[in-house]
Amino acid sequence: MVEVLTGARPSGQLMRHTSLDGYGQLASLVRAGALRRGGPADRPRLGPVHDRSPSPDAVEACVRVDLGRRHHMVAFRLEQRGPAGQWQCTAVEAR
Repeated sequence: MVEVLTGARPSGQLMRHTSLDGYGQLASLVRAGALRRGGPADRPRLGPVHDRSPSPDAVEACVRVDLGRRHHMVAFRLEQRGPAGQWQCTAVEAR
């Protein structure tokens, strides 16, 4: 997800791993440049991941993403969906 948000990968690669709403939120963040890199040498570094499970079929998590001197937070929700119980991202925010 961080690679998509920084523009290193196309958002379409996550389409089957996101709900329609989650994909829309992700695509909006990419268009807005929420995690733009300052330069090509700025590689994202992930900080600690914090998570909680509000129900057995859902996980909410956030992670700090460092890009050069800039620090961002990415929060997302994963839910088990469908007959196979596949995990999908249903919501994502970045600041």
